Amino acid sequence: MNQQRVRKYVEQYLSAFSSHIMETHPDFLTVKLPVEVDKDIGNRPFYWSWVEKMNLPYQPLVLTFCFDPDRMPDDRRAEHLHLGAARLQQIFQSTRKHGSFVCMYETLPQTRAQASSRQSVPLVPWLGVNWKVSFICDKKRDFILHFGVNLHQPHIVRDFYPFLLQRQLAPSIPDYHYTLDRRITISQAFAMMEAEIRRILAQEDQTWAAAARQRLEEELQILEAYYRELEERQRRTADDGNEAANEADKGGDELQDGHSGKSTGSTSSAADNVESAAAEPNGSLNLLLEQETERQTTAIQAVSPSLEEHRSAGGRILDFLRANSFQETPREKIDQTEWVASTPEEEKRRRMEEMRWQYEPRISVQFINGGLFYLQSAPPSAPPHGNGRKM
Repeated sequence: MNQQRVRKYVEQYLSAFSSHIMETHPDFLTVKLPVEVDKDIGNRPFYWSWVEKMNLPYQPLVLTFCFDPDRMPDDRRAEHLHLGAARLQQIFQSTRKHGSFVCMYETLPQTRAQASSRQSVPLVPWLGVNWKVSFICDKKRDFILHFGVNLHQPHIVRDFYPFLLQRQLAPSIPDYHYTLDRRITISQAFAMMEAEIRRILAQEDQTWAAAARQRLEEELQILEAYYRELEERQRRTADDGNEAANEADKGGDELQDGHSGKSTGSTSSAADNVESAAAEPNGSLNLLLEQETERQTTAIQAVSPSLEEHRSAGGRILDFLRANSFQETPREKIDQTEWVASTPEEEKRRRMEEMRWQYEPRISVQFINGGLFYLQSAPPSAPPHGNGRKM
């Protein structure tokens, strides 16, 4: 979707809502948004809630859309619209919201005989729906189905949307035309399309699903072998640890038997040192700690600049506060009671579920848009008038 198509799409979107185009330029356009468009793409929900609650007249939003980033206007604030821009995505969403279902009438120029006799022309009701069918596994393939269902004499045709592109359609019924009655409901028409989709899918080649299941089986076997090897390594590590612990216990017993007297003497001397340190509450250790704390505080105050110096040097206020005010929680004070490490079995089960979700073949059918169309002409693949299949 190049920039020319982006501009054409945006212009069609704005014209569908009868937007006021204030200025048109080869590089940009300036538009005054109507209420529906402003609510969808204006990005001011609080303004609209205030206007609606207070029952105040609204001020329309004026935007300038530019389609060439190298030719942005200098005299106004412009916004570059391109495929992937947030504003263009909002336009797409607004189109889906307001244009997912339409009602249109075919308009054909009347012949001189019809104009003189004022003969009324019947319009046949059709339900047209576009579907997106997706074949999904670790790969994906999409295709579009365009179905049309005749609601007067029920039958279904394909490639209905390309046929509509060649018709002249209007949102209101033209003069000297009338609509035929609908002999089936919308639900019955959707049931016909569902049956047709199932028939089409049954005729599709299913080798892609078998290949996806084969790749899934290979990936699951790799995971199974990996966790089997991991379990074996953990078991060997545990056995080696138990042997080392047993040897350490034996060596500790021998040392304790040979040096019991010496250990007793050492313990008594250590106890005497602790008692002597406790007897001096204002001892040298506390004095050293106080001196070190005072020295660090003085160093921090000397190095840390003031807020004005930090901002004048180009620093951010958040960095200054983080360095001088914000206190970080020590790691040992973080509550980790609810943090439970996954066991190898839980990790294996989770990874296998993710692998099945990625590789398991499935088919998705999604409604794109549709409409009710009253047509004077019939699609090429439709049967002649009066020969349709009755329900």
